[in-house]
Amino acid sequence: MDKLSNLLSRYKKQWSLEQGFYTSQETLAAEAEKIWKRGWLFAGFTCEIPMPGDYFTYNVFNQSAIIIRDDNGEIYAHHNTCRHRGSVICLEERGNEPDLKCPYHHWIYEKNGNLRSARMMDKDFNKAEFGLHPIHVNILSGAIFICFADDAPDFSKVRSDLAPYLDPYDLHHAKVAYRDRYELDANWKLIGENFRECYHCGPAHIEYCQAVIGADLFEERDQLWAEQKELWRSNGFPENTINQVMGAGHFGIRYPLRPGFASYSLDGKPVAPLMGKHKDYDTGVVGLINYPNFWMDAVADYIWVMRITPLEPSRSVVDLIWLVNGKAEEGRDYEVERLTEFWKITGEQDWHLCENNQKGILSEKYSPGPLSDTETDVVHFHEWYLSALGSK
Repeated sequence: MDKLSNLLSRYKKQWSLEQGFYTSQETLAAEAEKIWKRGWLFAGFTCEIPMPGDYFTYNVFNQSAIIIRDDNGEIYAHHNTCRHRGSVICLEERGNEPDLKCPYHHWIYEKNGNLRSARMMDKDFNKAEFGLHPIHVNILSGAIFICFADDAPDFSKVRSDLAPYLDPYDLHHAKVAYRDRYELDANWKLIGENFRECYHCGPAHIEYCQAVIGADLFEERDQLWAEQKELWRSNGFPENTINQVMGAGHFGIRYPLRPGFASYSLDGKPVAPLMGKHKDYDTGVVGLINYPNFWMDAVADYIWVMRITPLEPSRSVVDLIWLVNGKAEEGRDYEVERLTEFWKITGEQDWHLCENNQKGILSEKYSPGPLSDTETDVVHFHEWYLSALGSK
């Protein structure tokens, strides 16, 4: 750990991080233990598992979680490992099972994790002692967060700050309209840093800058923002920015689209029916983050969510989900291509930037450089990350 200690001790605020933070297996191993296996991770949404027995899995390093709905509507998370000899239980990423049956020796578990049946075991065998190992679960307005730690950190501040932004979308009754997945040759932090600044937006994101006034960092938007805040407040929508300072791990904001734009779309027109409690499209953009892996941009008619998962020091998986009103019908109320095209274009622009960033960091001549004043949120991200990595 001496190398990591040296990296931490040499950190210079308002500068990019040293090479080892993005390339070292030792650093990634420390992140796995201190961040990914200790913190609250976004797994998915309750609307993805609407029926009893519906489940999905989420794999992080060597940990695999089963997230499943039981017959009473409760959602549980279990370690995906049989209590007999350790086989993985759910082999598919998602599906529906009346029971959780180990494919090896057919031990059968209830959806809540209790062991129901263990074939041919001794008469003194106590089933109550061999239920699936539980994983902590928190449901945040329809978003499912899990924690692999034995003792999970407090989630109450995240809930109280972010729930007012999520509640109007009625996510329990939303619908997954589309999923996508990218494997990137980039460290997970480079993806996070990219989404914490718009210094690159003007040169890289023509479509995004057309939709969001001021995204190029040149246009004036303070007056529009002040006017929109008053409108949002009068309509009962939260408009206060949840600032991410001094190691805090979550962030929330509502900001205006360009006048004439009702949604995140190439032409500015709506792409789907209004979600939840929204009565019109003039509610701006809601941006929410919970480190290390939850990133959300939402407009009145759809939600786009990014879930980041590290694979190797220079490789990550990005899972994308588009949510719409649960009653919306594809082909009648929305077209998948039109719904997804804005963030497919913008996202793929970012993927190229992140991979290019990783390639440059691998150079023997890479060294940290000073950050712009417009990259303050990258500094906040670094502070959260370094605080978590340096914890005992």
